[in-house]
Amino acid sequence: MRTSYGPLKSALEQSTSEINFRGRVFTGLGEGGYYVSLKGYAEPFRSSLGFVPFAGTLNLRLTSPQMVERRKALDALPAVEVPGFSDGQRTYGPVRCFRAKVEENLGGAVLAIERTHYDSSVLEVIAPSNLRKALALKDGDEVSVTVEAGSSPPTRPRTRPHRRP
Repeated sequence: MRTSYGPLKSALEQSTSEINFRGRVFTGLGEGGYYVSLKGYAEPFRSSLGFVPFAGTLNLRLTSPQMVERRKALDALPAVEVPGFSDGQRTYGPVRCFRAKVEENLGGAVLAIERTHYDSSVLEVIAPSNLRKALALKDGDEVSVTVEAGSSPPTRPRTRPHRRP
């Protein structure tokens, strides 16, 4: 509980509704496009976030220890939950998503992936368009991302069971 308190406190003190990040663009492992394009993820992204993601992620290496602590704090906040699935040959883990703005004007989402090669120093961002092209980014460029904490509804609305008269 104590290890979770510090990052959560830091994120919540910054703002009750937004968490700001700054990171430097880097070329990832090339797996983001593959995973984001899988039907088991693409459809839940569309229905939950309102867009079909471009086949790739924008990878940002966070610029300070405070940013890393903020990233860790996301794990304790409400998120859009995209469940894991199986394609009959392998299983894919769940993904937590946070609505976000990139450079204050482009909509997207930050992913908190259960099974990933990256640690909390990396922010993975999806959007309906190729963010590298839209913002003319290259490796090493600094980018700001604002996560809309608490604005992400659950993916499955709660419903009452049907009762017979």
